[in-house]
Amino acid sequence: MTTIFLVVLFITQIISFYLIALLYMKLSKFDDLEKKQNTLMKEMDDAIAVYLAEIKDENDKLVEKITAKTKDESIFNEASLKQPDKDLKTREEADLPITMPKHTIRNHARQSYEAVKLNVLQEDLEIDDKTRVIQLHEDGKSVEDIAKLLGKGQTEIELILKFK
Repeated sequence: MTTIFLVVLFITQIISFYLIALLYMKLSKFDDLEKKQNTLMKEMDDAIAVYLAEIKDENDKLVEKITAKTKDESIFNEASLKQPDKDLKTREEADLPITMPKHTIRNHARQSYEAVKLNVLQEDLEIDDKTRVIQLHEDGKSVEDIAKLLGKGQTEIELILKFK
């Protein structure tokens, strides 16, 4: 009877040691995983810190350029206010560089104004085309007629009508 009891006790001890070893291995795996995650988190924090530092540097450079440009413009404006040319009669003429004729500057300004105006009109036309398509469709025009009137494809007109 004692031998059976000792054998059962011996077997249970072996099983318990085996389970303890398994639990220790699993625990060590979790510790290793936790260490890996901590190193990954530190690397990510470092990468984000470097990225933020780069963005900050770029923003500082941008602010410096903007302030330098505004200072240059203010210096130019102050200089032109302090030293007006005797030959020029109006304030508008005093701002113009002496090396360029007045009509050249006006032509350049007119061209840039026309370019900006054209861009704004093109943006307005895109919006107007959509509303025109809807209005023409409500007036009873067919998709083919609308496409011909606006110079667009029939598929584009159909899509505009579907997504109105």
